[in-house]
Amino acid sequence: MTKFGAEGELQVKWTWYGVAAERFRVRVERSSPEHLRRWIGNALETRYSGSKLFGEPQLLDDREANRFTLTSRYKVPKLALDQERIWLVEFRPDNIRNVLVFSPTADRKTPLRIPEHPYDGKYTFEMTFPEEVSVVADPRADSFENNYFDLNTSLYFRGNFAKKTVEVTTKAYQVEPKHYPKFADDYDRALRAVGGTLYINKSALKSDDGGSQNLKLGQRLRGFHHEAVKKLTETIDGGKLQGRDLADAYCSRSQVLAELDRDEEALRDAAEAIKIVPSSPEMIACRGYATLHAGQLEKSIADYSKAISFGLIQSDAYRMRGIGRILAGRPADARVDFARAAELADKEAKLYCDIWLLIASRRGAIEILESTVTRTAAEATGEWPRPALAMLSGAISPERLLKILDEKKGDDGLMARAEGYFYLAEYYLSKGDEITARSYLEKARAIDVIIYTEHIAAGLELQRMRQAPSAERASAPVGPSTAQ
Repeated sequence: MTKFGAEGELQVKWTWYGVAAERFRVRVERSSPEHLRRWIGNALETRYSGSKLFGEPQLLDDREANRFTLTSRYKVPKLALDQERIWLVEFRPDNIRNVLVFSPTADRKTPLRIPEHPYDGKYTFEMTFPEEVSVVADPRADSFENNYFDLNTSLYFRGNFAKKTVEVTTKAYQVEPKHYPKFADDYDRALRAVGGTLYINKSALKSDDGGSQNLKLGQRLRGFHHEAVKKLTETIDGGKLQGRDLADAYCSRSQVLAELDRDEEALRDAAEAIKIVPSSPEMIACRGYATLHAGQLEKSIADYSKAISFGLIQSDAYRMRGIGRILAGRPADARVDFARAAELADKEAKLYCDIWLLIASRRGAIEILESTVTRTAAEATGEWPRPALAMLSGAISPERLLKILDEKKGDDGLMARAEGYFYLAEYYLSKGDEITARSYLEKARAIDVIIYTEHIAAGLELQRMRQAPSAERASAPVGPSTAQ
């Protein structure tokens, strides 16, 4: 979409495999070209009113692989909906709807049938917004595993490009009554993670009028956070939320307050969220984030450990516990967490897990395999943060990384430098060069991308340096060599 309020363009690609491909193949063979084109043309009308097919649909029948693919393009007059203060884009993972079902009663006496088993499906929604959109966010992923289904979601939103991925695999034909409460809880949390909207605050759009939208990135982020605290406070004080919804609101405000360095308030909100739903792993992890930001590393590690033991099998949970462990001087434990986080993450989020895994390897003086250096060297010219991964592996020099960072412009360049300077600091710390490391940590903090874990970690590293005795600083670990 090149302009808000204007017509957007949507390309849709469906792929069926196995029996599903055979069924669709029969449908195509039994339909006239006119009837098929009309069906494809109307396929998105209920989701995007007024959408019109343009061009000819492309059908690819791979009988050898038993795969059938249909690709079509649409003009959509209201791809982004104007909702007062936000622009809203809706998506709907149709191919995974009704794969899992919810019981009208929690007290079941008979098994609950999973209607689509066996099923293995993936949904991806990619959106390119107008150029004035500049979102700053870490990739995030959620995973849900039980005896009946595995469901994984991930969201990448950076600059004006967003990508949401949902994958689901069923594992049984029915849910036994005694297991239904756990199934229902996982199902409810999974639906929340799947979502169905992307939204852009109008106040966050860049403009050419010299207004507040053109403030420095850090100032804009702090402004958004202050506005978020105000809105969340109004919502909480309004008295309309109860139970899990109220806990979610406290958790959201806790995270925003932490990123504004209002740690005591953040900790109080996280505690309130846990008080409302004591056994919720998400709320326990919420407190883990607040304690990490407050520099209470062991408490943060304990919270994330408890959340994981309560069923929060998500990449972010392991990654955040790993960050706490590495900052607490436990690189070997951190490596285990980052490896597990990488297993659970999608492609983009996995890159950041691999980066932290290399940082932990350098902290623990663990040799980096030649195969890793070779692999990351091949990605060094790719999109950020691939060059950072290559630098930490030893595939490219810090000077080469700096040149890559200098070539990036605008908000995208600031976001990359906020991360890149921190990674450079970790590289020099592993070499025992604390003076250079401190310089890069201060540069990373000065950019003020307050939502980045690298921003938090840079502050905690600087705090550790100020508190550490000079003798301890002088004996900083030497980084690993490349294994031959």
